[in-house]
Amino acid sequence: MGVSETTRDRILAAVCEVLYISEAELFEGDSTDLRELGLDSVRFVLLMKQLGVTRGSELQKRLVSDLSVAGWAQILEQGQPESAT
Repeated sequence: MGVSETTRDRILAAVCEVLYISEAELFEGDSTDLRELGLDSVRFVLLMKQLGVTRGSELQKRLVSDLSVAGWAQILEQGQPESAT
């Protein structure tokens, strides 16, 4: 099953807002490394707040391991119960 659009859209909206970029700037699409677009530790914390991820949680550690929209969408989908929308 693919990643739901809503999860991806939510991540993309947060990323664009926090990094002051547009979707067009994701030069490698959803797999673009967000560090190349200005993601740093301060902005990462802001993004985690926007996405409702608890600081220091196991989920946050997994998100750190793949700093891309695609990676985060996959991780956040796995981290949610199937019924969540």
